[in-house]
Amino acid sequence: MFAVLSVWLATLPSAAAHRVDEYLQATLLSIDTERVDLEIDLTAGSAVAAGVFAWIDTNRDGKVSDAEGEAYAQQVLRSVVLKIDGRPVAIQLVEANFPEFRAMSFGVGTIRLRATAKVPPASAGRHQVYFLNTHRTESSVYLVNALVPANPRIQLGEQRRDRAQLGLTLDYRIIADAPSARSPLLLTALMMAACLFWRWGHSLTHGGPASRATN
Repeated sequence: MFAVLSVWLATLPSAAAHRVDEYLQATLLSIDTERVDLEIDLTAGSAVAAGVFAWIDTNRDGKVSDAEGEAYAQQVLRSVVLKIDGRPVAIQLVEANFPEFRAMSFGVGTIRLRATAKVPPASAGRHQVYFLNTHRTESSVYLVNALVPANPRIQLGEQRRDRAQLGLTLDYRIIADAPSARSPLLLTALMMAACLFWRWGHSLTHGGPASRATN
């Protein structure tokens, strides 16, 4: 948890300092062996908030309907490229939350998108994820980071960003599954059972207590 918070804290100065005429798009990637989760937070500065809201509120009624929110979220995701080991993977929207225009007009309302990409099960060894966001580049600034993986089998390596942070290339490594702790215990139990069975059989055939009882 501390490591995750450290990632967020590292982005706070830049996020808080974005100018009123910028559209800040901050993305966090969470990598696992069979999926990559994305958290995309979009915050419009007060000077551009009306324009951003107009992109979403297409019927101009001053509210974001479920259909309008879904449409805009999909528009954002269509501008995102995600590749695992050089192969594009499809991104599915999980959740989208939109602030009211009043909050956006003050530069504090944040659009929060959550998405996921299912990837084929990866083998142990070295892998690479590539992320690129080109949504509304004419008025946006970008941040992108990878969360410390919750899965202990995954170790993050070098992170390479372009100057504008639209894109991130991240090397990571998947560690092979450790042998199950139950396996040695099961083997020991089987060996003990075999030993007891052998001793019991030896007693029967060599005049042990069981054979003497029949004489």
